[in-house]
Amino acid sequence: MSIKEASQVPVRANDTARHRLPWEQIGLTVLLLGTAAAFLWGLDRNGWANPYYSAAAQAGSEDWKAFFFGSLDAGNLITVDKPPLSIWIMSLSVRLFGLNFWAILVPQALMGLATTWLIYKVIRRSHPAAIALLGGLIYATTPVVLLMSRFNNPEPLMGLLTVAAVYFALRAMDNNCWAWFLLTGTALGLGFMAKQIQAFLVIPALLLAVLLLGVGTIGARLLRLLGTLAAMVISGGWWMTIVDVTPAADRPYVGGSASNSMLELTLDYNGLARFLRFSADSQPGTAEAPVPSDMNYDGGPGRLFNANFAPEGAWLLFTALICALALVVLWRQSGSGRQGSRLMAVGVVWLVTVYLVLSYMGTMTHTYYIFSIAAPVAIVVPLGIQVLWNLRHRGVPRLIGAVLVSGTGYIAFRIFQYSNDWGLWPLVVACATCLATAGWLLAARPLARVAAMALVMLSMVISPVATDVITLTRPQSGTNPLSGPVANNPDALSAHLEAARLGNPPLARHLGYGVTPADGVTTLLRETSEAKWAAATYTAQNAAQYQLASNRPVIALGGWLGEDPAPTFEQFKTLVQKQKIGYFIWQQPILDGVPLGMDAAAITDWVHANYKGEEVDGVTIYDLTE
Repeated sequence: MSIKEASQVPVRANDTARHRLPWEQIGLTVLLLGTAAAFLWGLDRNGWANPYYSAAAQAGSEDWKAFFFGSLDAGNLITVDKPPLSIWIMSLSVRLFGLNFWAILVPQALMGLATTWLIYKVIRRSHPAAIALLGGLIYATTPVVLLMSRFNNPEPLMGLLTVAAVYFALRAMDNNCWAWFLLTGTALGLGFMAKQIQAFLVIPALLLAVLLLGVGTIGARLLRLLGTLAAMVISGGWWMTIVDVTPAADRPYVGGSASNSMLELTLDYNGLARFLRFSADSQPGTAEAPVPSDMNYDGGPGRLFNANFAPEGAWLLFTALICALALVVLWRQSGSGRQGSRLMAVGVVWLVTVYLVLSYMGTMTHTYYIFSIAAPVAIVVPLGIQVLWNLRHRGVPRLIGAVLVSGTGYIAFRIFQYSNDWGLWPLVVACATCLATAGWLLAARPLARVAAMALVMLSMVISPVATDVITLTRPQSGTNPLSGPVANNPDALSAHLEAARLGNPPLARHLGYGVTPADGVTTLLRETSEAKWAAATYTAQNAAQYQLASNRPVIALGGWLGEDPAPTFEQFKTLVQKQKIGYFIWQQPILDGVPLGMDAAAITDWVHANYKGEEVDGVTIYDLTE
């Protein structure tokens, strides 16, 4: 049979995926129960996590219009700066179980658990149980996965949907079934509804695998890819289209956009602005001046290994890159069938795509963006280990395996140097385990298969687990949560965020976390039942904190950093004249340190000139109903 003929024959499931032994079910149960325990244990310790998204979930639980548009407040003045799919899930949870920490955070934990199971399913379709379980274990123990599965950012939903798209695409390539292709496109479109362009990093891998390793003629594959694209555009674009065609007067302002447009928000603030480089002294929250120098740009092949990103998800990144190289070089000798080759292709291309994008993207980055690399690492590492294990009788694969494991230990050693809070035992145990495993591989000593796999598993996950233990014991909140301990370098992001959490300087606390609402002010806000909005203030995190504490809508003047024209100066004066707003909460650190937008600045000056401020629990407020 020719290659062309073989490519047109539907592929049946691999035999290894059809036989389930009792120990596999036990192993999968232990993996999922352990993952659930880690993701759910002490979850309320994180409080509102990111108040910005929690406030939007609260608003959506109270008002269906706020639910649909993803409004930050139930008065529907402005939306958050992302599509609302993840907020919809949280809002429904709050409607069912009331406004509390668990209702906000449990859905994210369940998404992380489901993704762990899907990683296992993706690998198990074409590989042995031990390899699939290792993939699930690597994913679940990746620090940034644990972190975000206990947080309310959109990453858990985006991760679930992208891995689901991979699973659907692999099923589609088995028999060219239209349903699986359409499910793939739908999952990608919904991933876009969760985190926009970040969800599309898997597309090059899926596209290449379908074109090169799919079944049927090239014409049939291209036709199905067009169908997949249509499903993606419909599932990801319908909401955005409705928002942009709805008259501005009938909906909230699109937060984060300059022109009150979801399309502009997608292409600019959540699109090109994330990939271009911008000056450190440009106005906060804007993306106006491309950097002429490299003074604040850390992009390059080593970015993900620095003190800011590495503790989050780089423990096995070097390992994954070596495994990807091994899969490419030893593919013909691996003995993988067509299903296994597809998964290899998807995993390797996905890994390389995410690594390059995260390494070289612009300055508008968060450390938790490395979340996107967790799934491809969890796929590529087990596949690489299996290939090297199957060829361990040969010198070169055995040498690559030894380099891989010793490199894992070296990367762990380097990352452990970033903080003193890990203690000595994780470093010693991790390095000793990796060196012992590497020595065993080089010496080719006989070792029982179960014992060998246990040794390899331990060398892969012991360092991330040590980080996870610290993450579980520390409350996680604010704009940029971080895994593991605080860095010993005062210039590292974790050191700055820890200082900000403690209120040093006060401005950083306002921007990154929001202030702790004063009890007296919160009581006043609760009593403003006749006003549509209990208060107005800046920034969005501060407004969210007061809204969550008082359970009353609070206007975030100018959106995230006070720069959006929402409300406009004239609109604000009209609302005050109609007694729609109860109080104005003064935030001096914001006025001292953040250049407000034109409307927010005018509103501030007008309130100060026309109303008398009073101090309540150390907070200056203006009664706008007088």
